[in-house]
Amino acid sequence: MELDILMERHFEVGLFSSDPYSPRVQGLGSAFQSLGADVTIVIPWKVARSGSTHMHRIVTGNKDLTNLDLLLVLDLGATEIGAFFNRVGLLSALAELGVEIVNSVSSILLMRNKAETMRKLVSAGLPIPETLITESIEDAAEFVKSHVPCVLKPITGFGGQGVQLIEREFDLVNIYDYLKFHSQTFGKGAFLLQEFIRNPGYDIRALVVEGNVIATMQRAGGDGITRNIHAGGVPRPNDRDVTKLATRAAKSVRGRLVGVDIIPDLSGQLWVLEANATPGWSGLQQVTDFDISTRIAQVFCHE
Repeated sequence: MELDILMERHFEVGLFSSDPYSPRVQGLGSAFQSLGADVTIVIPWKVARSGSTHMHRIVTGNKDLTNLDLLLVLDLGATEIGAFFNRVGLLSALAELGVEIVNSVSSILLMRNKAETMRKLVSAGLPIPETLITESIEDAAEFVKSHVPCVLKPITGFGGQGVQLIEREFDLVNIYDYLKFHSQTFGKGAFLLQEFIRNPGYDIRALVVEGNVIATMQRAGGDGITRNIHAGGVPRPNDRDVTKLATRAAKSVRGRLVGVDIIPDLSGQLWVLEANATPGWSGLQQVTDFDISTRIAQVFCHE
C-alpha cells in the first residue's frame, strides 16, 4: 500500500554529491529506486541557475530540480570559496522553492564549522573535552602549555584533515612556529584546541537518522590521532550504548542525517567529539547486519 502511494505521487529524490560513483550515491540510488522513487544524481558543478523578473530556473541537463520532493546532501565538497558559496546558494534557492533539503542549509553550515558545533554541543549540556577557540596565538600557546598533550583542529574541515596531537618536547619549544604553520595550512587564522582524552584505542561512530540511532561501530587504529575509515581506521562491532548521547548531539545541531563521534576515556566515561552533516557509512556497513542505504531510504520515503 505504501509503495502504491509512493508511486502515485511520483516521489522524486535528488542525491547531491560531487562523486556520483561513491558507495553512498550508488547504494542510496538503488535503495530509493527499489521503493519506486525517481532518482536524480545532482552533481553540483553540472547545475545551472538562471533568473530574471519573477523567474528562477535551476536545472541539471534537462532536469528541473525544483520538481524534486527531497534532496539528500551527501557531500558539499567545494574547497574553493566561490564554489562553496555557489553550492550553499544553490541549496538555499531549492529550499526556498519548496524542495526538502536534508540536512538543511543552516544545519550543514553549523556542522561545517567546528567552533559552532562545539557551542551547540556545550549548550545542550553534553560531555565535551575542555576546548579553546581563539584567533590569539598567545592564548593558543598558553592553552597548549597548560594542557599538553592536547589536540589542535582546524575550525572547518572534514575527514580528520589537519587534526594533530601536540605532545612532543620539540613542538612545545617551537609552539609559536607550530601554531603559525598550522594556521596557514589548515586553520586560516583561528585555532581550536582541545583537551586530549586518553582512551582505550578506539572511538565510536553513531549514525543518527531522524532522531534515531540506526547503526554504530567502534573504530580502532588509524593514521595518527584520527580513526576515520579512509585514514586506516578499522571498523568493529560496538557494545557501548551511545544512543542518548548521539541523539542529543544530532538534535543540538538540528541534523536529520548525522554522524556523531564519541570517545570513551580510560575510566569508561563517554565524551562527544564532533557531529558530521555528511557522514559516510562504508565502515558501519561492514559491522551491520542490514543494508544501511535501504534503511535510510525507507525512513525518508515513509515520511
